[in-house]
Amino acid sequence: TTITAAEARRMACNATIIPWALGGDGEVLDAGRGSRFFQPIQRKALRLQHKCCQAEGCDMPPEWCDAHHLDPWAAGGKTDLKDGALLCPHHHRLAHAPGYSHERLPDGTIRFTRRP
Repeated sequence: TTITAAEARRMACNATIIPWALGGDGEVLDAGRGSRFFQPIQRKALRLQHKCCQAEGCDMPPEWCDAHHLDPWAAGGKTDLKDGALLCPHHHRLAHAPGYSHERLPDGTIRFTRRP
């Protein structure tokens, strides 16, 4: 049976199927809420975009960094490249530490601040 594009979108919405943006070979680049963890191709894309840890003043190589959600996944954040950041293990721990806050600066680096 043939269905229209509108019917397919409505069926996908009703089934809570999440659209994923794919690269040239079908690799997942943006997963939205469909996947909590960054896929290998997403981590590779982040490493290509950022040559080191994105924390202000850190030069840890990208191969040693973790992919981190800037908007926490548990709070509705998406597993997308624009919401992802490369952080070395030290800064990734700070990103989750209740004693610190972090913000993305206009140049894309992330500044960590100790909470009072």
